[in-house]
Amino acid sequence: MRHRRLAALCVAVSSLALPARAQFGNLFDQAQKKATDAAEKAASDAMKPSPAPAPSSPGTQPQSAPASGSSGGTARASPSSPAPGDVYGNRYDFVPGDKVLVYDDFSDTDVGEYPAKWTVKGMEGHNPGGGNAVEVVEIGGRRFLKSRYQAGENQDKSLHFLRYPIKGDMPKNFTIEFDTDVAGSVSAIFSDPRYWGGQEVEINPGGSPGTAKSPQATGKLPAPSGVYHIAIAVSGTQVKLYIGGERVLVDPDGVERPIARIGILFADAANEAADHQMIAAYRLAEGGKPAKQMLAGEGRIVTHGILFDTGSDVIKPESGPTLRAILALLQEDPGLRFSIDGHTDDQGGAKVNGPLSQRRASAVKAWLVKQGVSDKRLETKGYGATKPVASNDTAEGRADNRRVEFVKI
Repeated sequence: MRHRRLAALCVAVSSLALPARAQFGNLFDQAQKKATDAAEKAASDAMKPSPAPAPSSPGTQPQSAPASGSSGGTARASPSSPAPGDVYGNRYDFVPGDKVLVYDDFSDTDVGEYPAKWTVKGMEGHNPGGGNAVEVVEIGGRRFLKSRYQAGENQDKSLHFLRYPIKGDMPKNFTIEFDTDVAGSVSAIFSDPRYWGGQEVEINPGGSPGTAKSPQATGKLPAPSGVYHIAIAVSGTQVKLYIGGERVLVDPDGVERPIARIGILFADAANEAADHQMIAAYRLAEGGKPAKQMLAGEGRIVTHGILFDTGSDVIKPESGPTLRAILALLQEDPGLRFSIDGHTDDQGGAKVNGPLSQRRASAVKAWLVKQGVSDKRLETKGYGATKPVASNDTAEGRADNRRVEFVKI
């Protein structure tokens, strides 16, 4: 069997803690406590690196886990990662949607079960998948949707649709993000898979190099395998795909309207690669207003595009587009001043969230000052979870609450 080390890259560190074997049963309460304890420890030991992952051995779960981001959870794997605190360059222009429609960290599904926010309904007569082809697993205290290796069962594909109700069509502008292991082919589905007459964006590590494909465009993967942060931006019929810190393809006619449903497809379900197929931190969001428009209309800019790992105040490199948009506003108007306000969800407790949000706001200020902005134009405040904009009772609400705001002063 093909085995290798999975490298889930964080900005602050290049390695992660050793994973636990998947445990089956109702572990939701235990997982919540574990996450809280981990967040508190991370807050006090914020800059300490984690031990390196051990090599895989036959029959084990994947050896590393994507780290949760402040705006939905992200992880990257790339041959050339930026140093901690650096951001991706101008070619990476992905900005996540502001209004979260679906966020699934699989915390509302028991380990070993089919995920509650997904369905196999609608595949009748096509037989490409089935509920038993995936399951929620827990690795290193984090939840994933993992394809099941089913050798000899003649099931070559595993297709799953979000239960999110679409009325007529998806918004004109929306984004999809998730972390995935690209040992086997994984596709984002729009309406239906390509072989049903629908549209999809496929990430396929097969070949040298691996490829990414949409209906009219093809791009190369940054590396043949690993754990990547996938970001897809849809505007009308145009699709842009980003993997790690690279824009991999642009297809002006990558989707057809209307879009009836959104799905995920694991190919090669009967092959050994399926033992290394999983996704985490799935985020579907509607595109928001440009920063300048928010500032003019509301006097503040609410962003979900400045990202941090759980318990960390080190800015992740995919934050570059949002930070550059704020920088441009400050450069255009020398009289503009901001209060940079950090906000969290309610996970981790007040003694963690308040100081953590303050440190994150200060990290954003430090980045802007490094670009030449006077520190006298910037103030920082950390509000923790005291000013939610949505309910913390749902994953979607918590994702909305993890944000950075720039308030004009």
